[in-house]
Amino acid sequence: MDSENQTELKKDENMDTQPDETVTESIEEISSTNTEQEIQPEHAVPVVQQLVLLGAILLLLLGGTFTPKIIAFFQNTSDTVPAAPIYSDTPSQSLNTTKESSQIKPFSEISITGKSAYVWDMQAQRALYKKDAGQQLPLASVTKLMTALVAHELLSEDSSITIHNQAILQDGDSGLLRNETFKRATLSDLVLMSSSNDGAYALAVAAGGLLQKANPADAFVHAMNIRAEELSLHDTYFKNPTGLDISESIGGAYGTAKDIAFLMEYIVVNQPNILEATQDNIKRLYSKDGIYHDAINTNYHIDEIPGLIGSKTGYTDLAGGNLVIAFDAGLNRPMVISVLGSTRQERFTDVLKLVKEVQNYVAQQ
Repeated sequence: MDSENQTELKKDENMDTQPDETVTESIEEISSTNTEQEIQPEHAVPVVQQLVLLGAILLLLLGGTFTPKIIAFFQNTSDTVPAAPIYSDTPSQSLNTTKESSQIKPFSEISITGKSAYVWDMQAQRALYKKDAGQQLPLASVTKLMTALVAHELLSEDSSITIHNQAILQDGDSGLLRNETFKRATLSDLVLMSSSNDGAYALAVAAGGLLQKANPADAFVHAMNIRAEELSLHDTYFKNPTGLDISESIGGAYGTAKDIAFLMEYIVVNQPNILEATQDNIKRLYSKDGIYHDAINTNYHIDEIPGLIGSKTGYTDLAGGNLVIAFDAGLNRPMVISVLGSTRQERFTDVLKLVKEVQNYVAQQ
């Protein structure tokens, strides 16, 4: 054998007889690990017990949510009665339909005597009821709403107004005395409450005198008609400041239930103090001469109208019974109702019927 091969053979033999260092290190690591495990503290908690403890903690934390469901799953619920019924937030279609069908739509079954009527929701700016609301009819003393408004706009509250003979000659007697003097505001209250014709004529003459000295009453009526146009009351016009019939066939003023409702709305919004006295059944008013007059409201049913803001009656043979009111049907829910061409008594019945319908309407909103 070549020496070179012998040398290699010896090398191989030496390699086979020497221990592998890597293996030796691995054995030492394993031995070291076993030694460490063997010297662990005697009081350590076994793994199985740790898992059991962890499970108990989780059960305590989540038990409030899942325990009732788990118990219920295994419990026989065939005899269980719920403590209270459970309702859906959204009503079923059948229940909702039944409820709507059982409600009577407001104004759908109403019948009134008046020839014309109009119910106006001031907040919503819409009509709730109409009956020939555009028919021109005699206004009678409802005219005095415009008389009071124009006088208020032309004269100051403390302006002195004297009751002259021509005023006393007007139809009716409200107890005013010739040459008696009133403040404009006081006389206006008396006119709207007791529907005084002599008082209305005196207002017209005093305010009209600022427009024309020669014929103050006519000048005032002309101003009333101008004001009606300015307020877009195109189907309303005046022939005198009282609304008294001029003849058996000619009224002192004409208008529609719709226009009168809008006139009332304008006063409520812009000059509500004009109407305040009409909320009282009776009011003692004093002239500047110290003479008192007990003005009795011609609307004898104001106590039956909730939230009354103001009202004005009217009656003549030609016009029949008229009535316009403004009232609050709810929290800041003003309404206006006007009825024309009814009877002396049925005008009140008509309006009260409409008030009830308005209340039903508001309740269903």
